Amino acid sequence: MKATMLVLWFIIYNVRNYRLQKNFIFHHILGVTLMNKKHVFIIIGVILCICIVASVIYLKVKYDEKEKQKAIYYKEQQERITLYLNHNTKEPNTIKTVHFTSLKRGPMGDAVIEGYINENKEDDFVAYGSPEHNYQFGGSLIKSKNLSTLLKPVHQTKSPDEIKKELESKKNDR
Repeated sequence: MKATMLVLWFIIYNVRNYRLQKNFIFHHILGVTLMNKKHVFIIIGVILCICIVASVIYLKVKYDEKEKQKAIYYKEQQERITLYLNHNTKEPNTIKTVHFTSLKRGPMGDAVIEGYINENKEDDFVAYGSPEHNYQFGGSLIKSKNLSTLLKPVHQTKSPDEIKKELESKKNDR
């Protein structure tokens, strides 16, 4: 208690001499030596570098995660479009291969997937995954004339979900 009172008296007594008070507090009470400006700038620089590196790593991980989700989504849509094209042809096995060229985001926020069939780039199509179908391909397709002749009329086509249900019911019946 007496030591505390002595320290408080010394601090109050030397209020006018700020430098002495600061040196006394840091040297004698806290046991810390004062750092010069060079050391302070070095420490701040190191802390800033660590923060920058940590944020770059965080953003890279987030970007990689988003790209992985995009790849999974793209693969799912390729399977749905291929299933749709193969099961909605007038004659079975007329579509042998389906190739995809791009995946874009449309102006209305829908997914736009472009591709072509049977190694012929003139037999192209543009498929859409709209927000109404949770961005899943539901049968919305713009096709070339040749592809239109291979597919059934619109009122006879089935959506990928209907085709999957039909295939599962056939599988369960066996």
